[in-house]
Amino acid sequence: MYRKNLIVPLLAFSLTFAGCQTNEETPPLSATLSELSGLVEMKQAEEAAFAGVNAGSILNVNGQIQTGDDGRVRLDLSSGTIVRVTPSSVFTLISNEEVEGGLYTKIKLELGRIFIILNGGQADVETPSGVASVRGSYLKVEIDPVTGDIHITCLEGTCSATNPDGVQVIFTNGQSVTLFHQEEDGTWRSPLLGEMTFDDFEEWIQNNDSETKKYYDEGIAKLLAATTEAPTAEPTETPTEPPTEAPTESSGGGGGACSQPQEPSGGSTLGKAGKQAFSWSETPGAEYYILTFVNESGSSAIIQTTDPGAEFYIEVLPLGGNYEWYVTAYGSNGTPLCTSASVKFSKPKADPTQKPKPEDNPGPRQPTEPPSTEPAETEECTECYP
Repeated sequence: MYRKNLIVPLLAFSLTFAGCQTNEETPPLSATLSELSGLVEMKQAEEAAFAGVNAGSILNVNGQIQTGDDGRVRLDLSSGTIVRVTPSSVFTLISNEEVEGGLYTKIKLELGRIFIILNGGQADVETPSGVASVRGSYLKVEIDPVTGDIHITCLEGTCSATNPDGVQVIFTNGQSVTLFHQEEDGTWRSPLLGEMTFDDFEEWIQNNDSETKKYYDEGIAKLLAATTEAPTAEPTETPTEPPTEAPTESSGGGGGACSQPQEPSGGSTLGKAGKQAFSWSETPGAEYYILTFVNESGSSAIIQTTDPGAEFYIEVLPLGGNYEWYVTAYGSNGTPLCTSASVKFSKPKADPTQKPKPEDNPGPRQPTEPPSTEPAETEECTECYP
């Protein structure tokens, strides 16, 4: 069940993001623990062994959390992000960094499953099979203990996943991505883009509080509506490279005029933030289109859609400067039909994401008293009916 527009940039941009740091000192990363249940242990960077913890304990940078088969804990990061660690997990705080486009919090998941609710900046989750990132979003990252594959869901917002080969998928509300483990020959399969299932949504509502209820309800409603629609093809692995040559129209048998970019027109200057629409003419016989964006350094991003138009947040392209974009039409068998001429535009560099202020971070909630099992006292009834 796919939406018509799937945003699937395959980028080298993730490598360029980290190249421009500011001179402002970045605050050290820490996390406050709360909502503990079952076995939860902590080990600071300078300590040799894990030890039990209590609500209110502070985990410092490079410290680790380890949960048992029944262990759960909420971490309120000093960056404003909330992380919930589920049973049988190993979680490590790494660092905060200032890079072009915002504040990046880096954490590492070695085993198990975590849920992230971001509040400011971006969080990168390192795993054995790649990196999952979240920006203004709700992200789940889970490591399959048998295969080593990484299962990622994006409940709301903008999420991304990058395998060790540098293939990156940017996805959004109600979508999922699988990062595959390394093959025996040392290669990595391309990430797999799909849609969240009923079980995926249930995981979110069962492991998180009321802050996810709205997005849970919206996602379930869309799934129920989709069940009445005609079935669509199974998800396919993401193409790893943009087209490097313009294929001939006869190669795919599409015939007719090739797609040409329409908006934004050549020489346009786009904004630094907000949604931006891109449109192009249709190619007869095309099943889907891939838009390729190339910046001055040669880094490229790809967006795939079945419509002759796409809209996305221009912050997906955070680097300022000149870009060119072109459209490649693909037939039903995945064969490229033709590629349009390229059109140039420019945009300013994206503003860094504001760091959350201490007063904006409510911190861990205080535990509430469990409901009493004792019957409530009642006043003596003086005028009761039999």
